[in-house]
Amino acid sequence: IAVSQMMAVYVFAKIYNYPMYARSTFKEFFVAVFQAIPPLMTPLIIVGGIVGGFFTPTEASVIAVLYSVILGGLFYRTIGFHNLPSILYNSAAFAAMSLFCIGTASAFGWLLAYFKVPLAIVQFLAPYGVGPTSTGLIVAGSFLLIGMFIDAIPAIIILGTVLWPLAEVSHMHPIHFAIIGVISLAFGLVTPPYGLCLLIACKVGDIEVKKALRDVAIVLCPMLVVLLIVIFFPGLILALPKMLMAKFI
Repeated sequence: IAVSQMMAVYVFAKIYNYPMYARSTFKEFFVAVFQAIPPLMTPLIIVGGIVGGFFTPTEASVIAVLYSVILGGLFYRTIGFHNLPSILYNSAAFAAMSLFCIGTASAFGWLLAYFKVPLAIVQFLAPYGVGPTSTGLIVAGSFLLIGMFIDAIPAIIILGTVLWPLAEVSHMHPIHFAIIGVISLAFGLVTPPYGLCLLIACKVGDIEVKKALRDVAIVLCPMLVVLLIVIFFPGLILALPKMLMAKFI
């Protein structure tokens, strides 16, 4: 997926003749790395603190904010008391937008589960699934459709439990099933009407969503090709798990 995205960005930049920056010297490179170490500690503190059991995910967000404020105020000296109100206001605006999307998507997900819409979709598509490949296409299509309207975790809970019996009957490998679902749900983060990451990115870039859709579609095309490769050639994505965990796969 990463390679396909890089290729798409490279071709896109060549077509539109984006400017190229001069190659950095070793000195500039090491200076940039040194300056980037303190900010890069933020995800390390978050993940390390949660995995190590030092604090909960909610507490981790508070620690990350405090660390960022200290970093910006004392280390980089780009944050002062005079611009804290605007920073808090912008943070609240971004949080409100994302929380509104998550809240409405959760409510919509509850309605889908209550009226058994995922089950109806699976029952409609089930007759076409006779083998791992056709079932993989059904799994991908279902997750792509549902992922456009609700968040990934509710989609997995609602749709995954419904689709897994169908995948089990067609002798699809559990890891193959999971990877297809996760890749398919990734599309929902940048496809309307939910598209949480797309909405946040457009807000940061101060552009309208409709103006970004064409460029997003160009980047998603190679990702769709990768998804089809995963569906039609399960051996490619199962090779590494089988090599590392031969006794369990």
